[in-house]
Amino acid sequence: MNAKKVVLSITMTCVKMVILILIVYALFVFGRHAYDFGFQVFAGETVSDPPGKEVAVTITDDMSVMEVGELLESKGLIKDAKVFWVQEKLSKYSGKLKKGNYILTTAQDADEMLEELAQETEAQTEE
Repeated sequence: MNAKKVVLSITMTCVKMVILILIVYALFVFGRHAYDFGFQVFAGETVSDPPGKEVAVTITDDMSVMEVGELLESKGLIKDAKVFWVQEKLSKYSGKLKKGNYILTTAQDADEMLEELAQETEAQTEE
């Protein structure tokens, strides 16, 4: 009977160790993803080196910031729409994006794109 208690105790200790290892691993993976995401938000990296490729983009009134980010991502101007969304929320251009036709380049970082997307275009002033 004493041997059963020892085996049960060892088994329970092993199970607890495995659970602890899994929790530590999950925290490591989550921390790494959080760090990478935060780095992308604040690093100001571009998709390509200057001069980059020019891309025409049309922003409409009914587009949300996430939809603008998804458009820019699909056109190859940014790497991640979610990162762009956070960058817009943290920037001085938050809520100031204007509809219009824009020419952006893959050599612009998100802040430069946001600055351009927040400016009045000729089409907007004619309306």
